[in-house]
Amino acid sequence: MAQSIFFYTDSREIGGAEDALFTLMGALDPHQWKPTLLLDAAAGTDELADRSRALGVPSAFIPEMPLGPKGARRVPAMARMLRRERPAVFHAHLTSPMGAKYPLAAAVAARVRAVVATVHLIPPFTPDRSNLVQLRLLARLVGAYIAVSRDIAAGLAEDLRWPREKIDLIYNAVDSSRFGKPVPEALRASLMDGGDRPVVLTPARLHEQKGHTYLLRAAATLPGVVFAFAGEGPARAELETEAARLGVAERVRFLGQRNDIPDLLAAADLVAIPSLYEGSPIAVLEALAAERAVVGSAVGGMGELIEDGKTGILVPPGDVEALAAGLRRLVEDPAGRRAMGQRGRRRVDRDFGTAAMARQVEQVYERLLAP
Repeated sequence: MAQSIFFYTDSREIGGAEDALFTLMGALDPHQWKPTLLLDAAAGTDELADRSRALGVPSAFIPEMPLGPKGARRVPAMARMLRRERPAVFHAHLTSPMGAKYPLAAAVAARVRAVVATVHLIPPFTPDRSNLVQLRLLARLVGAYIAVSRDIAAGLAEDLRWPREKIDLIYNAVDSSRFGKPVPEALRASLMDGGDRPVVLTPARLHEQKGHTYLLRAAATLPGVVFAFAGEGPARAELETEAARLGVAERVRFLGQRNDIPDLLAAADLVAIPSLYEGSPIAVLEALAAERAVVGSAVGGMGELIEDGKTGILVPPGDVEALAAGLRRLVEDPAGRRAMGQRGRRRVDRDFGTAAMARQVEQVYERLLAP
């Protein structure tokens, strides 16, 4: 009989961490596990529920549990719900070590047999002493943490001093069968606007973290190259203004939120991910699966995904000159970037497959559920 898993995310939009969550839910053995997705009853979560429904996974809405007294007061009610529903596993997905603090506390209080948290990102933050003590106490009570990169695992164990023995390293994964499509000529032509110019794709939220500003400055030194930004976010207006100021607006495409990333990757020549901080970005794995070389910042787990000089080029974060040089090198060497892309695809197939990732996570569940 399949055992029940309650997944939880406090996200309001679909990004890399949410893609990783849906990939995991879709890859679990349905004969062993019966997932349900818990979402905050707040604006912006309907798209997440729709995506879950498309996988055949039911979703349920619970009162949001923000940091502070309001969230703390809702812990007993959530604990009662979990005791009533009796899931075998409660698995939260966090985009910050502070994420899901109260839902995890409720799962511990309800004595869910396997309480798990995947940490996708450690953004720059300095918790006050009270929160630091609370997080360390909670870390001793949670059954296991999954870090999606060695960099995150080290941050949890060394900087936050969470129990090292409770941290499992499991990389994100992608279904490579979705990528490597033939070039969609009409889409490519629309990106080039009728010309014949190299296309650099950046599939990322328009947020300060993702470093688009530095990419625009690099674009100013690369005439004749088109830059396509696939994603939406709070920095869009500022980036559009900056593109106009730098004189590159004619060569920068703001594509908005897209659900055709495999096609966009097939239409592009290479990918740029100039982030200022990262965990283990799905966008990099998708680019490599599509046989596209990546120029990315040497931050977080990026160096664990991109083999510098073999599947892409790593540059210091915020270094416009180095970013432009890396892009120029690949733009001017089509054969070299194709070879990098082919090596990247082989590595994804070998090391970042969905079935292997799901099995590793299932082993964490089984370890915690063992008598």
